[in-house]
Amino acid sequence: LLILNNLLVVVIKGIQMETVLPKYGQVPTPLRSEKPGTWAHDTMSRRIIEEVFDAVVIADNPDLISPALKELREEIKCAAPLKQLSEDGGPDVAAWNELLSQYQGETWLSAPWLVAEFYFYRRIAAATDWFGQNRDFFARAKSTGLVSSLQSLEQVFSRVDVRNDPTISFLFIALWGNRMDLSLWPADSNIAARGEFDQVLQQGQAQLLCDHSQQVLTCIDKIKIKPKATIDLVVDNAGFELCSDLLLADHFLSAEIADTVRLRLKHHPTFVSDALDTDVRHHIAVLSKANHRALKETGKRWSEYLDSGQLILSPRSESYWTLPYPFWEMPSHLRSQLGNTCDLIIIKGDANYRRALGDSPWPLDAPFSQVVSYFPCPVLCLRTLKAELGCGMSPDLTSKAAASDPNWLTNGKW
Repeated sequence: LLILNNLLVVVIKGIQMETVLPKYGQVPTPLRSEKPGTWAHDTMSRRIIEEVFDAVVIADNPDLISPALKELREEIKCAAPLKQLSEDGGPDVAAWNELLSQYQGETWLSAPWLVAEFYFYRRIAAATDWFGQNRDFFARAKSTGLVSSLQSLEQVFSRVDVRNDPTISFLFIALWGNRMDLSLWPADSNIAARGEFDQVLQQGQAQLLCDHSQQVLTCIDKIKIKPKATIDLVVDNAGFELCSDLLLADHFLSAEIADTVRLRLKHHPTFVSDALDTDVRHHIAVLSKANHRALKETGKRWSEYLDSGQLILSPRSESYWTLPYPFWEMPSHLRSQLGNTCDLIIIKGDANYRRALGDSPWPLDAPFSQVVSYFPCPVLCLRTLKAELGCGMSPDLTSKAAASDPNWLTNGKW
């Protein structure tokens, strides 16, 4: 362990981790799951058993039921202490066990929520021999999600021009995902009807609590004139959302904003719908074979970007994106890569946003730039609220949201 100025360096089994804390002030204590009535408690005491373990893992994979899975279920039900991982071929075992050693004796409810929630999915991966069999126990759920979204994707893809439409349109699609109100786009409309996007943007504007669009567009303008520009996209869910992320990447490449887009993906199945490298390839293959012209053309274009190396998928050995470290704790080599080669990193989804905030309840009006000041490159978070934390939001807007919607912090509508 080394402390150099404002930099903390820790070496874990040959991997050097660096910590650069936010400038805003002392980091609040991370959320935990002990308090009944909170979203965190409901998630860790009920939802992960009923809605994930039973309804998806077991229901979709009855042949995977094993003593290890049964033991895991009982541990969660009785809020047992978290235990160390055994070697199972995963590249993250040492990192996990170092993290768990910090919470020795802590239970599924008393440990930090983010740690316990990520640990749940890592334990399922261990119990089903993911690193030996590579069988995705969430594959059916993700495939069903993709199939059910194809009609909506047809409507979107047939109405956008990835080369000429404004960047803000694609950012908006990536933010709201399948919550976009497609009824605003008449079935007989065509690409020339640019006013449709304006309508959609105006509708979403009412529920935006933190909007740095102008700063983002200024950053994009600078990237456009930079040779060999690279944008990183930390991906969240598969299905419609992954396709909207790929559409955003497509825009950056087709409009010649960036030369390369790197997708940072999970290295084992997580949060039911989080995307793996195999999901990206599967989604592209499905679209490439679709009967709808816009879907087929888009899928083939994405496939060409993959083949040319302009669209890069993070390797399975890169486990950082599936670990519960706050983003201010990062492997030195990754921090260096982002600092030296990334012109903008876009972080998608609630779990990734929670990592950006260290899963800590900062004041809701704490400046976003001060909370994520540790990033070695420009950063943009696209997130709808699904946990009881956030930052960068004015008191006037949060008060209005709370007055109109008692579940505004967790229902994904804001």
